[in-house]
Amino acid sequence: MNFKAIKILTIILSLLIFFISLNKNAVTIDYQGIKTVPSLDYFFMGSIAFLGGGLLEEIIWLANPLSLISIFLLLMNKRSSYKLSLSALILAVSFSSWNELLGAESGASAKIISLELGYYLWVLSILILTIGTYIYFKLQKDE
Repeated sequence: MNFKAIKILTIILSLLIFFISLNKNAVTIDYQGIKTVPSLDYFFMGSIAFLGGGLLEEIIWLANPLSLISIFLLLMNKRSSYKLSLSALILAVSFSSWNELLGAESGASAKIISLELGYYLWVLSILILTIGTYIYFKLQKDE
C-alpha cells in the first residue's frame, strides 16, 4: 500500500466513523431523571459549554477541532498532525474517567450512568486518525 493510499484511507475512515458517531447516543446521565443524550447534542453544545460553567467539558470538546486540524496538517504532510491527533485522543479518552458532567446551563452537574456507542465511535475515529497518521509518517521516514 502506498503512502497516499494510507493517508486517504486514514482520513476517510476517521471521518466516516466520526459522522456515524454523531447519529448515536453519547452518554446516559442522571439529571432530573435518567436521560440518554445524543452525540450530536454534545457536538453542538460543546463549543459553548464554557458559557454554562463547563470549562472542563469545553476542554474535552477541543478534541474535535484538534482532530480536524490534524487532518488538514496530514493532507499537507506536516508531522505535527500526529501530535495533534494524539492530543485529541488523550482528551477524548480522559472523558471516560469522569463521573459527572454539566447537566444544565445553571451549572448543575449530572451523574454519568454509562458511556454509549456514540462516545466509543468518537474515540475510535480519533484513534484511527492517530494510528493512521503514525503509520503514514513512520513508513515515509523508513523509505
